[in-house]
Amino acid sequence: MPIRCYLKCQAVLLVALVVFTHFTPEAECAGETAILNFLEQLRVRMCHPIPQLGLPALDPLHITHVEGKFNNKYLIDFTGSATDFMLTGLSDFIINNFKLNAIRKSIFNITLPYTAFKSIYTAKGSLGYILNLSGEGNAEAFMQNFGLQLSFNQKTGKYLGIRNLNIQIQIGGVYIDFENLLEEERINDFFHALINELGLELLGDLWMDKNAFVEQYLQEVICAINMPILTVAGRVNFVKFL
Repeated sequence: MPIRCYLKCQAVLLVALVVFTHFTPEAECAGETAILNFLEQLRVRMCHPIPQLGLPALDPLHITHVEGKFNNKYLIDFTGSATDFMLTGLSDFIINNFKLNAIRKSIFNITLPYTAFKSIYTAKGSLGYILNLSGEGNAEAFMQNFGLQLSFNQKTGKYLGIRNLNIQIQIGGVYIDFENLLEEERINDFFHALINELGLELLGDLWMDKNAFVEQYLQEVICAINMPILTVAGRVNFVKFL
């Protein structure tokens, strides 16, 4: 599922960041250089599967078929599917700020200028328990200037670990077009206009509802790996492995 792929990508990124965060303060600059090199290599490889990390090709990211359900309690409740899902733009990331710190918080800030997807979809459910979803057809959407900032402290000890993970998300613009999402054409047109006008606020509300879960989940994943803190040579081998 796309959300699982998103969480897995974030977990992989965090593992790499945490590995290089556990430098001594004197070696932080070398760690930053190493992780930037890793990210540049990742960018180049994103158009192909990365079996070492258990990841498919990420740009474009293609998913043949996926089904799922979502219930936001007050906003949306639906079951649906996506077929021939294609996401583009992940390899165009821009690193705005990157600082490793063995004592204070490490910070990683990245922007995706333009990401878009196309798919064939189905959706059955309701919006606010008022409007019924009965959509089936083509779907497309794009997002402009998606910003992601990760900050965390490293745990002390012989194993890699993090604490106080904080994830901040910003979105510059969003557009969606789901064919035949609502049965009544006028309501469907009004709904799309509303989402495209207020989508940023709605996504912000959704993230506020789910960010604590995502932060806790990723933090637990990192700490559960029980990877010993690597020597400098070990970190070099880690990059070669990736």
